[in-house]
Amino acid sequence: MSKITNNLLVKGARGKLGNQFVYKQRGDDTIIARMPSKNKDFVPTEGQELARDRFTMAANYAKGAIENPELKFEYDRKAPSGKTGYNLAFRDFLKAPVVKKVEAGKYNGTPGSLIVISAKDDFRVIDVTVSIYSPTGELLESGNAVMHQINRNNWIYTAVQQNPTLIGSTIVASARDIPGNEGRLEMII
Repeated sequence: MSKITNNLLVKGARGKLGNQFVYKQRGDDTIIARMPSKNKDFVPTEGQELARDRFTMAANYAKGAIENPELKFEYDRKAPSGKTGYNLAFRDFLKAPVVKKVEAGKYNGTPGSLIVISAKDDFRVIDVTVSIYSPTGELLESGNAVMHQINRNNWIYTAVQQNPTLIGSTIVASARDIPGNEGRLEMII
């Protein structure tokens, strides 16, 4: 694959040239590549079929995202050089957010105590949910965390219920992004 720069003859060219080369546009760049070939006798595996289905869903999400003017603006604004908002939306669909850390040092089992969740996504985390379970697995409380005003990778959850058996309790933090992907982290106190 070759990248063409400052050549007025092929700048902006698209499509195939004979059956040997294809011109592609990536942002402001014109790229020339060898024509792809297909093996007509190839039978995909189950894993390959699942991957194709996932890529089809990602393409459908990206098309829908760039048809929404607000989302298109956000994706285009965050896209690196040589990439488009479509590329970023496609990737966002394929990548789930990651909950990196749950800090429960300020959680003492009383209403008003705090839990800090560190969550990150390649585009944006839209919400973080925290659930607290007793040592026996009973759900004590669940609710949404609030994004920290300065450090936007941190989310703050304020407990609302009394937790009499703090030791052995489980905190589950779930982060969700715009396409609906979810990342989770569990922590036992």
